[in-house]
Amino acid sequence: MEKLKSFSQYMQQLARRNSISNVFADFLEMSVCALSLGAMETRYLEIVGRYDKNEVNLLADAFAAMVLEMNNNGEGLRDIFGDFYMEHISHGHNGQFFTPEPICEMMARMTNPIEPDSRILDCACGSGRTLLAAAKINRKASFYGADVDRNCAMMCLINQCLNGLLGEVAWMNSLSNEFFAAWQIRLHPTGGIPCIVPITEAESVIVLKMPEQKDTPTKTQIPEFADVLAELIEAVPVRTQQLLFNF
Repeated sequence: MEKLKSFSQYMQQLARRNSISNVFADFLEMSVCALSLGAMETRYLEIVGRYDKNEVNLLADAFAAMVLEMNNNGEGLRDIFGDFYMEHISHGHNGQFFTPEPICEMMARMTNPIEPDSRILDCACGSGRTLLAAAKINRKASFYGADVDRNCAMMCLINQCLNGLLGEVAWMNSLSNEFFAAWQIRLHPTGGIPCIVPITEAESVIVLKMPEQKDTPTKTQIPEFADVLAELIEAVPVRTQQLLFNF
């Protein structure tokens, strides 16, 4: 039996016929589909149809290599996507240089999210390494990530699911609150293992829900920003632990 190569080697081998950015994006989405445990099978088959039999086998080997490298000698919580993405895909485009893992661990220790019901949010999560660092302190917390880059959201999503970190990842613009898609990582009702479930904007915990305005307000009826902000803050349960900002 042929010895498994590294994840990076498989990606580069697959890129001989396709661009490495397209192969990586397809690999991420196929992995998300596979981790949905059948909920996204149609989309999975659509992506697989773009590759020949040998390439499909290489994609399967790449997934196996990814899992082994993420295992990190049984410790888990290792981000293998981030460095690969910066070296082969983004090349720093749009400022996509992810925070070094030692810095992520320092930030997590400063925040120290030790309470069992801690909710940890990274509003520009990249590959999710800040959330992985927080999980080294408390795996029982709930983990939430958001990123405007779809590939980043998928990397974070896979990292969370394969490490058993429950929560949500949203593909959205955290500054403008523009929502594109989101997924929950939760325990499967029958097997009890972490799986990925697509959710709507209404179901998302991360996206900001603005107060509904029943009637069209006149200029004098439009509330001041400070009033709206105060109302939102009052509606949010008090939390003693957060990673980047109150959540």
